[in-house]
Amino acid sequence: MSQPVGPLVEDLFRREAGRLTARLARLLGPGSLDMAEELVQSALTKALAVWPFRGVPDNPAGWLWTAARNAAIDALRQRRFTAPVSADDLAEALADEAAADPAFAGELADDQLRLIFACCHPALPADARVALTLKTVGGFGVAEIARAFLMPEPTIAQRLVRAKAKLAEARIPFAIPGPDELPARQEAVLEVVYLLFNEGYGAARGDLLVRHDLAREAIRLADMLASGPVTGTPEARALAALLCLQGARLASRVDADGTLRPLAEQDRTAWDKGMIGQGFRWLQSSLRGGHETRWHIEAAIAASHAAAPSFQETDWERILRHYDRLMAVAPSPVVALNRAVAVAEVDGPRAALDSVEDVVLDPRLARYPLLAAIRAELHRRLGDTATARTHLAHALSMELSGPERRFLQRKMLEL
Repeated sequence: MSQPVGPLVEDLFRREAGRLTARLARLLGPGSLDMAEELVQSALTKALAVWPFRGVPDNPAGWLWTAARNAAIDALRQRRFTAPVSADDLAEALADEAAADPAFAGELADDQLRLIFACCHPALPADARVALTLKTVGGFGVAEIARAFLMPEPTIAQRLVRAKAKLAEARIPFAIPGPDELPARQEAVLEVVYLLFNEGYGAARGDLLVRHDLAREAIRLADMLASGPVTGTPEARALAALLCLQGARLASRVDADGTLRPLAEQDRTAWDKGMIGQGFRWLQSSLRGGHETRWHIEAAIAASHAAAPSFQETDWERILRHYDRLMAVAPSPVVALNRAVAVAEVDGPRAALDSVEDVVLDPRLARYPLLAAIRAELHRRLGDTATARTHLAHALSMELSGPERRFLQRKMLEL
């Protein structure tokens, strides 16, 4: 065996599965999403079986595309599934792509965007659109989607099954909608891109806190949406601003040994000034729409952090005002928790604890480690180390990424 290939295939699945699925699904026609996913999964399984013995190919993404494409042609010829396109037509359409690298093919990016809008079609239940897109386009597992929504895994799994069935039944085309149809779908699309970035910014599992590939993909999709003649709405530009401003901090999110580095400890000279500039340009452009959305407010919060020369010089009063507006526009327990951090800087840890108590009993945060970690920090600042240790122990009992766990363990030792 030349090298362990499991982690490599897992990484490729993250980066390429959505692109390959989008390409096949569009070529095979409406109602073929399940089959496209199965064909891509089959290609990945084949890679796990072949690569350990033959070695990893020079162009692994291209190898996967060729395997998925050939499997689709074979399946059509053997009538294992039906599609509007014949095996010969599919083979002809794909004849010029055998040597193409799908990681850099512009048409794959377009197909992926089309698939995102198909998954966010108004014919699908609103609560299933984002989950379906994360699963199909982003390569997210059910467990990861469940954590993103703070919901049980069986609930997410059922939503995915029903959404795919509805997508096939309605034979929804893979196309970017026109201006009249766009508003009904774009909010779900923006939410998908945001959650994809969040998983790259702070991975929920594994030994890497930052998944640069996911974060870059989300920023790319946001830029594509913000730049599009139809999709470039003020909301899309505000999201692009938010992701650029947060993405500029990726290089300083962990220290040399891979441990989480909180905002107060980050080296701001390592922040990407070019990306910050692009974020401010997108934010300025987004203000021309005449109305304020959650994306505008979150981008404004990120801009306040980006503009501060140091953590101590951050305009926390401005940030708290932004959070007050965000709670009015898009209230959630996570927003309330983040607001409490700003309250601590403006009014002190006791006031912050009082505001946190409003969300402690929310069942959606029962297994949310950041709640316990923030409560621990607030009690530490009040001098109550015993209670702080209790909350830290509770946070450490939950599922964490390696960098998050090491950070909390360090905090426990400091206490």
